[in-house]
Amino acid sequence: MATQPQHILLVEDEPGTLNTTAMLLEMSGFRVSKAPNGRRGLDMLLSERPDLLVTDYMMPHMDGLQLIAAVRAEPTLEGLPILLMSAALPAEAARQQVADGFISKPFDYDEFERRVRALLGG
Repeated sequence: MATQPQHILLVEDEPGTLNTTAMLLEMSGFRVSKAPNGRRGLDMLLSERPDLLVTDYMMPHMDGLQLIAAVRAEPTLEGLPILLMSAALPAEAARQQVADGFISKPFDYDEFERRVRALLGG
């Protein structure tokens, strides 16, 4: 019996980055849902229950830190691992937040995939 691929919700407002990153994750064997901003991402988190949230920091409507705060405040999402990515947020500031991991953009995909797999327990 085949196992289901791990499900990642990718929240990113830049369409090129969103689509390219989603494609690379899919090529690595993950199931990927995409959201163009934090508000839509939160709605999708509540309805889809992915295994991992990967979110950008700087986005309109609800930035990554606001999204993370909303996730951490929602009891039904307790324990959801979160990877925060940003070109603007210093790593030290990210570590002070409640994300489980941080990666600076632009990122090396191999390093990104290693971090994703580590957060997913493998």
